[in-house]
Amino acid sequence: MNSLIQLELIRESLVAVVNEMRANIIHSSYAAIIYEGHDFSCALMSADGRQVAQGLADHPIHIFAVPYSTREVVKVFKDDIHEGDLFLHNDPYTGGTHLNDVLLLHPIFHDGKLALFAAMRCHWNDVGGMTPGSLSGRVKEIYQEGIRITPTRICEKGVMNQAFLDAMFNNMRGPEERIGDFNAMLGTGRKAAEHL
Repeated sequence: MNSLIQLELIRESLVAVVNEMRANIIHSSYAAIIYEGHDFSCALMSADGRQVAQGLADHPIHIFAVPYSTREVVKVFKDDIHEGDLFLHNDPYTGGTHLNDVLLLHPIFHDGKLALFAAMRCHWNDVGGMTPGSLSGRVKEIYQEGIRITPTRICEKGVMNQAFLDAMFNNMRGPEERIGDFNAMLGTGRKAAEHL
């Protein structure tokens, strides 16, 4: 009986962290589709990419792809994931849904070992491509939809790859809003790591 109580306490603690992640995204994002439309999801993922916890308000249809994307990042980077790293992904061919849903993974370490990922997946209103909003019924190939981000390390051991970020944001309409949402995701990952 004692172990069941402990299990439930741990589970609820993890769900509480994810619920706080959601609140942080809502309060700090720039795009109305995120803070009003709630077109985003947050989760905690295991070191091997399995979903550990999701928030009470996360929509299964939005969050279902996060484990696939996380496992793809783990597959690509294997044992080369370090404290201070951050990963970005939106590629539908390697676990994403569509290019506008951008995933930021924040690795969380315990005693020097990768324990969890804080995962924030937000709909960005524009990721480049031939039409504003990056969604069009006229596209004939994915390159017309916007920037396809296969698993990419955007921060290595605490050093941000600013050249990559500049190239990415300079190819999106309304980059200020995208940068604001990106920073909301960054802050949310840091906050989750602090709580864990």
